[in-house]
Amino acid sequence: MILLATVFPVLGAKERLRLSKAEQQWLDNREVIRLCSDPDWMPYEGIGEAGQHMGIMSDFHQLWAQMIGKPLELQPTESWEQSLQFMQEKKCDVLSSAQDVPSRRYYLSVTRPFINYPFAIATQPDQQFIINLLPLMDKTFAMIKGYAAVELIREQYPGISLMLVDSARAGLKLVEKGHVYGFIDTVPSINYQTLRHGISHIKISGVLEQHYAMSVGVRRDLPLLLSIYNKAIAETREVERQRILNNWLSLELDYKINMTLVWQVLAGLLLLSGLFFYHYWTVRRANRQLQKANRQLEYVSQRDHLTAMPNRLCLHQAFEAELERYHRYGHGFSMLMMDIDHFKRVNDRFGHVVGDEILKRMADSLTQNVRGSDIAGRWGGEEFVIMCPETDLDGAWTLAEQLRMLIGQADFGIDSMTITASFGVTDFRDDEMIEDCIKRADQALYRAKHSGRNKTVSF
Repeated sequence: MILLATVFPVLGAKERLRLSKAEQQWLDNREVIRLCSDPDWMPYEGIGEAGQHMGIMSDFHQLWAQMIGKPLELQPTESWEQSLQFMQEKKCDVLSSAQDVPSRRYYLSVTRPFINYPFAIATQPDQQFIINLLPLMDKTFAMIKGYAAVELIREQYPGISLMLVDSARAGLKLVEKGHVYGFIDTVPSINYQTLRHGISHIKISGVLEQHYAMSVGVRRDLPLLLSIYNKAIAETREVERQRILNNWLSLELDYKINMTLVWQVLAGLLLLSGLFFYHYWTVRRANRQLQKANRQLEYVSQRDHLTAMPNRLCLHQAFEAELERYHRYGHGFSMLMMDIDHFKRVNDRFGHVVGDEILKRMADSLTQNVRGSDIAGRWGGEEFVIMCPETDLDGAWTLAEQLRMLIGQADFGIDSMTITASFGVTDFRDDEMIEDCIKRADQALYRAKHSGRNKTVSF
């Protein structure tokens, strides 16, 4: 495959940065800014079949190019390692996204961070909930070679066994086949790659404290360019940042200002009081739109993209709320962890479209048949969790059995195959952390699945 450089022109219509004389002179002596990127790290960034830069980082860099007033020229590469090599060989001026790690400092500087994402661990569905990696130092994890994340994880967990792979797809496939225990990357990347490549027999089993702080990498011998990019990042408005992220979260931010109306008002209102009123009205309108968008973003961030059920983040918030109620009023609670039996067979036999439809129907069934105070959500893959406030272990077990029998009798649209589910049930106990309760429910589910499936086990 031959990759050709692509130039992204400056489109105008954006406020230019206030640059120093030295910074402006440096830009005046350059025709383009040469950009290297990761060709396969969606949804953050990638290089399409036509050689175009795409993803979250592409949108950010096009915005910054307009602010800087200088077009970008993409230097296509076939791998992340080749992009790093191009930076060392001075074939590129900036690296689309980078993190400050010791091994790169002799040739690379980084800007201030503009996005932070925690690292997550994807495992097979029957693995237990992971709080941290210390108890799993005897396991092997896959990570993408050349990524700064490898150095960060090794620094935090010396002696960890890592298998370095060329792509997220390769790492996730190793997990699916059982060749490694887990794959470490960020949540958006894992979700995107599993959907893109149809890898369903995995789940996100834990989120680590370590974060990936996204910055722009700049050649160390170009300090003025580093300063220019830091100014562009500092001047990036929150509404622009959210707009870019929304493009890749399937949410549109309606933040449009009618410029014709603006000019009409400015032309008609000559008095100072009129200008003040217009300014007040515009700001108030923008604030209302931004508040609405933030509420939408909060809702989307707490919902599973396929089933629209509460997702893992939302469930964790429910756990914390119940834990606070427990400590304040002494109200107990229980939880159910459910897994669809032999779901991989469904995907292998009927395809992922049918598998997704079963997940949606399962979500509808759980939502309609739990009690009004219960919270049902998708934990990951084919696994669901139900939070049961003010419910003891016997009550939670009874609910699980009712749901299990309903599922066994339900019509999921597959005549030749009966869909069943296994349940693990537990209750919260004194002097424990919420992670202990989750782990115990996971263990009960594991026992139910490995003792014949279509069963409920309580610990």
